[in-house]
Amino acid sequence: MTYEEKLNLLISELVEAKKRTRSGQSAKIFVTKQTELTKKIIPQEVHELLLQLQDDEKVLTVEEIPTELKTGITASMEAVEGKIEYFLIKILDTFDDWLIRYRMRQKSKPENIDWLNLLKALDVCSDIDKQLQLARTNLVRIPSFPYPYIGRFLELFPYDTIGTRKTYQQYRWEGVQYLIKEKAVFEAKYDNDDTFGYGSIGVKVNLANFDDFYAKIKQEFEKRKQKATKIDEKKVKDIPKQAATKKTDEKDEPLYQIIYTKQRQVLMNNAQISKPDFNSENDLVFSFLYEHPNKRVTREELEKAMGGKLTKSLHKIVENLGFEGDTKEVFFSVSKNAIEFRNPITKKDLEEMKKPLIKLVKGGGKLVIPH
Repeated sequence: MTYEEKLNLLISELVEAKKRTRSGQSAKIFVTKQTELTKKIIPQEVHELLLQLQDDEKVLTVEEIPTELKTGITASMEAVEGKIEYFLIKILDTFDDWLIRYRMRQKSKPENIDWLNLLKALDVCSDIDKQLQLARTNLVRIPSFPYPYIGRFLELFPYDTIGTRKTYQQYRWEGVQYLIKEKAVFEAKYDNDDTFGYGSIGVKVNLANFDDFYAKIKQEFEKRKQKATKIDEKKVKDIPKQAATKKTDEKDEPLYQIIYTKQRQVLMNNAQISKPDFNSENDLVFSFLYEHPNKRVTREELEKAMGGKLTKSLHKIVENLGFEGDTKEVFFSVSKNAIEFRNPITKKDLEEMKKPLIKLVKGGGKLVIPH
């Protein structure tokens, strides 16, 4: 057992002992009773941990110890008259407040945080470590949104939308704040100095602690990943052979995808088809549709989201955004009072709509989509 595991067992026993002890009396922890503590920790180790809580944390006083610790008498030897079989402990008033702080620290340790929070910490640790290798100083900068995103952890950034980018930036900031609380970083500051508006995070690294903390985070990540792999392998074994060998239909893979960048570029498979003016009707409508794909949206919903009446028809807005002919029919269903933006588009989608593959050709400096 690790030191932390032993200390947690002792603390749990102290909490129980305090509950069963009358007010103003000292608590007893028996070494002869079969408890989780006595099954796993010998009395000498219990004594050492109690002394640490007494001398370092100052939350209790050890008033008496078992006779065997004083004389070396063991349970196998004959009983000694007046033999003491317990620790007598005065639990001080400071114990409760200390316990709250201790449990909060335990909850935030790498081995106890949930998977998503572990990824947040590992994500920023990786970038900080790379910058430290070049900087030769503990002052480094990491992007709040690494662009283009390399797909390190899909749980943090599952797909590319304005909303997921903002969420991912928040995850990055939360990861750095966690490092500060774990004393791997002294302080951090957000600077919106990026040309594309993503900003960066200036970090002052605690070089005395960072490497050890980063190693713990990586170790915990690998341990959980291996555990998850074993579980997945077991599931595969339990699946009937025919189902286990079934492959994903290539027709379900995305064939065309629209991305709306922070610079208001409407990209189809990374080729720009339009760029609405900032805060224009086209920009506001498409921003909303982009955040709500594959869903029927009424004109009334759009106007409510925009905070005003639309001046153009939904058909006209779609055309202004660069979607015409087959491309319009593939990505949109439009009527006078409702619209649906489909994204992404699979090969199966095209076949069901009986539409040909969309070819992108650049001519005369302007992007043209033939139909």
